[in-house]
Amino acid sequence: MRLRPEMRKNSSIYSNSEIEAETVKNHKYREHTIQKMSKTNYDILIVGGGITGAGIARDAALRGLTVALVEKDDFGHGTSSGSSKLVHAGLRYIGQKEFRLVREASIERKKILEMAPHITRPLKFLVPLHSDTILTKKKMRLAVWLYDLFANFRNYSFHKILGPEKAKMLLPNSIRETNFQGAAIYGDGQMDDARLTLEVMLSAEKAGANILNYCSAEHFHLQSPEGVDTVTMRDQTNKHVFTVQTKTLVLACGHWRDMMVQQINPSSHSRVRPTKGVHLITKRFYNLDHAVVIPVEDGRIIFIVPFGENLLVGTTDTDYGEDFNYIPVTKEDANYLIDAVNFMFPGSLTEQDIISAYSGLRPLILSNSAKSESDVSRNHEIRMVRPNTFAIAGGKFTTYRTMAKEMVDKITKILGDKTKSTTDKVPLNGWVSTKRQGWDAWSRIACENMMIRYNLSEQVAQHLLRYGDNYIKMLDEAKEDPQLMKVITNHRPYIFGEINYFIKYEKVITLRDVLFRRTQIQLSFEQGLDCIEEIAHHMGDLLGWSSEEIEKEISDYKKALVWKN
Repeated sequence: MRLRPEMRKNSSIYSNSEIEAETVKNHKYREHTIQKMSKTNYDILIVGGGITGAGIARDAALRGLTVALVEKDDFGHGTSSGSSKLVHAGLRYIGQKEFRLVREASIERKKILEMAPHITRPLKFLVPLHSDTILTKKKMRLAVWLYDLFANFRNYSFHKILGPEKAKMLLPNSIRETNFQGAAIYGDGQMDDARLTLEVMLSAEKAGANILNYCSAEHFHLQSPEGVDTVTMRDQTNKHVFTVQTKTLVLACGHWRDMMVQQINPSSHSRVRPTKGVHLITKRFYNLDHAVVIPVEDGRIIFIVPFGENLLVGTTDTDYGEDFNYIPVTKEDANYLIDAVNFMFPGSLTEQDIISAYSGLRPLILSNSAKSESDVSRNHEIRMVRPNTFAIAGGKFTTYRTMAKEMVDKITKILGDKTKSTTDKVPLNGWVSTKRQGWDAWSRIACENMMIRYNLSEQVAQHLLRYGDNYIKMLDEAKEDPQLMKVITNHRPYIFGEINYFIKYEKVITLRDVLFRRTQIQLSFEQGLDCIEEIAHHMGDLLGWSSEEIEKEISDYKKALVWKN
């Protein structure tokens, strides 16, 4: 894709000269970042722009290290935007006796909910209990008690065990009544995984890291006994090649880990077992605001989670060895989830109820003792590839911060730096200056401010809370042009000013970046196809795309959809 520094001067949607000049200036960040990367000998270079790489970059930058990070696609493009979108400790890991992991994730869950209240929220989970499934009353009574114990009994919602009659009041009317014993309730959280990854990445940049998406590491030069000290990069937007020097290197490449490691050490063995996780976005068959956990006949569990006006159903867990760049959602994947839902809630879901779907790969660490995909541990692994080069994989999204701390501790030991991690004390980008218990009050005031000061509807104002206190900067700039305050379509609360903000501040390059990750438009009505023309042309005006480039962006987006209904 070609990027031009000028924009169309006759654009009727984007005409304010001051904002226009600022957009051009901010799109120069790629050129400036590449120049900086080419001239700096970094303390640490990170390859991989998911949540793990972002967390490492933020931790290292906050310690005062010089940091560079590159991602061959968009930030959060892979696993980090394909999760179940839950901030959870993992109740099922208690059954696998992964007590240390559950304890660590319980502590980190609380921190994420406190540090990013604008893109997370506490959420109650209900578990229907049946004597003929793996989720029996006896097992769950102990499991939820241990879950709260590992959280020091400081989870936002203490567990409960309900009898059949009370449980039916909170579950869909179609609940299977055979051998029904009631329900367990426990607390976890929900998040926008792609935006949380982005906020961590932008926080790393604010702390001094140089970050670049759509930039691939092409070749690792082994010019010293210690390992890699120079890496050849390629800017994917214009194919420009440049080199970066570094004292240490971290490969945070997720399921690409083995391929990248073997470029540096051809004799290395595979360590990652990629498993495919599919999620469906479906019409609602219940209206209560809590998630439901249901068992599957193969011994797994799946989640049914409120997702705006819809439901999120997932996930599958199957070994995957095909094309990592495109992970389709098959009829078999969809039917597995539909059948699981209908086993617990007969007749509730059909294929016609699917609105959208998405898929991702888990970069799990190989284990000889794991009999099935779901048995593989969710612990992470940090392995030294060469004396100054590390590869990190595995782990849970919720524990990204402690994984990053452990990784940077190893780096500082090599560099002789004794600075400690401060990532649990420094606010994230967009973080609202309020405690979790004050979020309701803050958001109510913020909504009133948006409705009065900017003349927005309540629906749009509620939606814009996802940007935290950055909503003020977004709307102060957008209000200069009335067109930017308009909703993109009547079906959605998104306004055109958000697109300007993404391009100016959030390093958007393609239409897919906007529809898949900066927003959740792909996961809603018609997978965004109803508004794709408006968004593509608006982006084209801002970025100087030709009509051919606009059509290609639209075509590329349609090809990237993994659910073809």
